[in-house]
Amino acid sequence: MTLINFKNRLKISALLIILGIYGLGTYFLGKYSNLQEKIQLNRNQNQKPIDAPINSPLPFENIQSGSVISSYVKSCSNTLFGFEVSYPKDWFTTYQTEEEKCTFFAPYSFVVPTQKDESFVPVKIEVVKTEDWQGSLNFYETPNDFQNIVSVENTQTNDKAVRKIKSLATGAGQIPISFVKLTYLVFDSKTPLIISYQQIDGKDNVESMSKNLEEMVASLRYF
Repeated sequence: MTLINFKNRLKISALLIILGIYGLGTYFLGKYSNLQEKIQLNRNQNQKPIDAPINSPLPFENIQSGSVISSYVKSCSNTLFGFEVSYPKDWFTTYQTEEEKCTFFAPYSFVVPTQKDESFVPVKIEVVKTEDWQGSLNFYETPNDFQNIVSVENTQTNDKAVRKIKSLATGAGQIPISFVKLTYLVFDSKTPLIISYQQIDGKDNVESMSKNLEEMVASLRYF
């Protein structure tokens, strides 16, 4: 074997050794890196982040009673007559005069017509003179050509005496037969109010509308 051949073989052997060392180093480095990633992943899974949200009831949940109290409402104040009422935030209310403010409500946008009929909005609030209160009670409690009385109930809201009356339309007027009307007559020594829901469409969700009306009555405040 010549000296040149020996040197060439020595170079090739040295190169193979270097490549082997590099390969082993890369292998162990990659394995160590994967191990570190697994350790860090386990730490992250077992450790809750500081800014993690706290599991708590939503603000409109009553955890004592289990019932849901709606907080998705808007308020409307009539400063002329001194009352305020809340209504669903996706409903609408509008008026032409200060007397009409906070007296017409609907789950759709509307314009108050000049000539108002019974069915242009489903929910209304009517201000009654104190001297006309007894006459209003007699009218709503008594069956007539346009309504059949289903029930009359005495109740109370926010220290105010309330008469709740459910009736059905006879079909003699503008309202189709058997359409539901719920009326709350709220007595106040200065400003008695009549808060009512009239079904105006056969597709109305009467149960939902009745619940909304009940919550509106419960939200009523005088000032």
